[in-house]
Amino acid sequence: MNVKSVYSTKAEKYAKYRWDYAIGAIEAILEIAQISIKSSVADIGAGTGILTRHFAGKAKRIYVIEPNVEMRQILAGELASFPSISVLDACAESTNLPESSVDLVTVAQAVHWFDPEPARNEIRRILKNDGWMAILKNYSVNEELDKAMSSLLTEEYGADFSATLVKPKERPVQYYFGNHDFQKMTFPFQFQQNWEEFIGAILSTSFMPNEVHPLFRRLENEAKKIFSKYSDSGKLKVQGETELVIGQLSRA
Repeated sequence: MNVKSVYSTKAEKYAKYRWDYAIGAIEAILEIAQISIKSSVADIGAGTGILTRHFAGKAKRIYVIEPNVEMRQILAGELASFPSISVLDACAESTNLPESSVDLVTVAQAVHWFDPEPARNEIRRILKNDGWMAILKNYSVNEELDKAMSSLLTEEYGADFSATLVKPKERPVQYYFGNHDFQKMTFPFQFQQNWEEFIGAILSTSFMPNEVHPLFRRLENEAKKIFSKYSDSGKLKVQGETELVIGQLSRA
């Protein structure tokens, strides 16, 4: 499976059910990188624009880089009312942006899909000398629930890891910064999910099956057991953290 098309059947669920990022993490980026209405931002691997929308109206120009057509169509539709946003059919390894053109590069959840060396070279090329890079990831902090959920992420319930086997080998975040002079912070968040949102979030994952898969009913039945155990009155409390890594890139 082509890593650039792995989310083609997942785009709608991704937009509707994927977790948002802690507002504290967004505020930290704006403050540390000193983003203003004079700034330019490139959100790389933007997916359906979950992170992008937080910068709408806060920067002069926002370049949204997304290689998947289905995801790009969704974010273009949802962010069409913002003239500052340009949605580009491009990728981390080749953004098609001018050299030294952006003050901030953001990457949310997508960095593990990048081909590290060409992506790092491209990010360095488009960033201004005093520009910043911010990498965000969301994590659950409910260990008991996480353990139960991990039991679903198997071939027994239709998981298909073929795309993850062909994607480039992941590098640690310091690879992109070229040094250890970056900040790592975590910001807690919590919200509630109903059953539709719970199963939708599971199905938005790249390797999990869709409803037409022959093992979907088995997955659904087991997921209902987990939801029933950990929910209260049809609502499950999600407790998580947004991890933010932010810094300026070494030019050495």
